Amino acid sequence: MAGFLEKIKSFFTMPAEDSSTRFITFTVKCKRCGEEIKVKVRKDSDLSRVFEDEGPQGAEYFLRKEILGEKCNNLIYIDVYFGPGLNVISREVKGGEFAD
Repeated sequence: MAGFLEKIKSFFTMPAEDSSTRFITFTVKCKRCGEEIKVKVRKDSDLSRVFEDEGPQGAEYFLRKEILGEKCNNLIYIDVYFGPGLNVISREVKGGEFAD
């Protein structure tokens, strides 16, 4: 019976991966309270594909994220364009600043 349960468990368990391969990390600082907030972005679901004539030259992916810290209710907005290899081409922040 234990063998059957192990097979079921392995079916529903995600394989262990290095988190650096699945996530992109940004750190932003709130302009109101100064809190530094670490944001993890999933490469497989948070990024949008950029099509022709959208975004800067060479952009392949786009990220728009709303960030809310724990110290105040100030929303921080980030827009990031990525090129080949998910290298950052351009980034913009409203309500704060990039800390990294």
